[in-house]
Amino acid sequence: MGFIRYSFSFLFLFAANSFPLFAGAGLETDRYDASLRFDLSAPEPFLPEPGKERPDERTYDFVVEMREVMSSGQWSGSIPVTRHFMFRHADEGWTAQAQAPGLEGFYWTKTELEKKYGADKFIHHLDDYFSYLDGLLAPVSWTGELRSALAELKNKPMDRFQKNEILNSILENYILGLRENMDKYDQAAWIKKARIYELFPRAYNLEGRRETPGGEYFKGKKFFADFESGDFDIIKNMGFDTVWPMGILPIGVKGQTGAGGGSPYSISDHGSVNPDLGTEEDFRNFVGLAHQAGLKVIVDFVVNHTSLDSKLLEENPDYFISYESKYGACPKNDWFEHYRNGRLYCVHNGGFEYGGGVSSWMDTAQINYSDPQLRKRMTETVKSWVVKFDVDGFRVDMAYLALNNVFSRTWNRTMPSEEFYRQLIGELKAAKPSAGFLAEAYAFQEDLSACGFDAIYSKYETGRVEGQTGWYNASESGDVHSVNSSINRNAFLAWQKGGAGSVMFVGNHDEAAPERVYGPRLPAALALTMLYPGGVMMYSGAEIGYDAHVPGGEPKPLPFSVPCQIDWNGGSPWVKAVYGKVLPEVNALRRELGDYEIEPLWLGGNISGYTMSSISNPGLKKAVLGNLSHAGGSFNFQGHGGYLAPGEYRIIDVP
Repeated sequence: MGFIRYSFSFLFLFAANSFPLFAGAGLETDRYDASLRFDLSAPEPFLPEPGKERPDERTYDFVVEMREVMSSGQWSGSIPVTRHFMFRHADEGWTAQAQAPGLEGFYWTKTELEKKYGADKFIHHLDDYFSYLDGLLAPVSWTGELRSALAELKNKPMDRFQKNEILNSILENYILGLRENMDKYDQAAWIKKARIYELFPRAYNLEGRRETPGGEYFKGKKFFADFESGDFDIIKNMGFDTVWPMGILPIGVKGQTGAGGGSPYSISDHGSVNPDLGTEEDFRNFVGLAHQAGLKVIVDFVVNHTSLDSKLLEENPDYFISYESKYGACPKNDWFEHYRNGRLYCVHNGGFEYGGGVSSWMDTAQINYSDPQLRKRMTETVKSWVVKFDVDGFRVDMAYLALNNVFSRTWNRTMPSEEFYRQLIGELKAAKPSAGFLAEAYAFQEDLSACGFDAIYSKYETGRVEGQTGWYNASESGDVHSVNSSINRNAFLAWQKGGAGSVMFVGNHDEAAPERVYGPRLPAALALTMLYPGGVMMYSGAEIGYDAHVPGGEPKPLPFSVPCQIDWNGGSPWVKAVYGKVLPEVNALRRELGDYEIEPLWLGGNISGYTMSSISNPGLKKAVLGNLSHAGGSFNFQGHGGYLAPGEYRIIDVP
């Protein structure tokens, strides 16, 4: 769509008109038009920064600026400068926090509150709106004309409700333009809507899935050498577009526990493929076959720790939380001994802050992110997966543990001024702009988004005035208020384009089997999850209800501590029937709707749900209602009424 040029002063007359921002033919043209449009001056020419040679990097810098305006606001190192706008109801005094510090979160929350309660309940904030917007926009030069227009509107003598309506129109159209730009330039946005199938190669039982156990053709072939196009078709036909082979890195031997082959997260070499699963060439072919099938491939980056006998530890103990011991043995608790060049080093086990102390994984060694050389080394290692194998993205294990604030508090270290992830993600996207970054995180989600992550687990998210809004914990609990708050939060995260999206799930390799978590509530939980238009994830074996957890031990359906292979002829007939009904129904509905947005339904009682409004087919609208509570409930919506027992759901046509 071409760039439409007219002055913001005319917006007061034509506020309802749409004006997409600088969506021209190329980045340089767009920046030139943008600068003229916003502050009437030509931009500084793009000059590569020292060490920057690829033109992709300047595109990423532009995306970073848009993300700041749309989502994160400004940060000073690890400290947010821009804060969420807080709305206060004039009569009742309660407050609501904007969904994000940037324009999208402010506008979404403002219009949502005004629609629900009336603009008159928040009109006392009018001057505050203008102050907030000016502070948000001031650091980004190409927003100059918008700032001038807002200042002119602020000082214009007119009815304050009319002024508020014009403000909403300006923001709506401005955000529309920014969103079109993100569509054009953010090549990693795919992961915000990825439908991820997580598989555990060690337990996948490829022969069994093909229903040819013991076939001569397969004997002796390792996982990545054996995987064929037809095996990807099975995954694709279930409705997934991304494969995450979990546990593909070499596993350490020292300190290994159990008889199952060790934890896939006790890694001896972050930069190579586990030889038990195949060669590097085998994995490269695996990625190529996935791409031919139309699937993307993401791999783990285990950021926090290595195994006790890792290649990285042997290379340099200073890369770890460690010290050289000259006076005897190391502390017994949470430390282990490592000898290098005749010297004894005491190395701390990998861990995380818990209960005022540090809880450790005893088969791991803690990496030291206060060391700039370690940061450089890890960046090179992660980058090698793009260069060598052309993977499409990374699922970063326990991502928030490497944030400066978290790491400094946990390990009492002085950190570099910049976040590690800004360096990592910037360099990776210079090499491959479409590389997506998914964070496993249960805290500090907005910090990770500000660092450049594209998507984040929706399991547990606090720090918001409405309470916990992570989908997994909310749906698991069955508490209707938590479920509805989570749907509301995730509706915004699916709509916004400036920050990290969310990935919803009812299970993965860390959680108990979904049927044990949800029981009879599984059908509704699965439907409400898989119809989410953002990212979703499912773990291999869930579709047949395979659960080999260790009673009194590991709750995982595919445990790490004992040998395990999925029996594709086993599982639970009831669970098979649930997935056999829900997944095809979801896929058919998604094909019918195309791209769509959701809006939470506040139905009262025990019923939760959301509407699905098609963008691809305007006017087409559906709703999904489900009962995730532990008691039955009735509903009345759009002329449809009825009763839903726990776990029941219904798809409704909305006129």
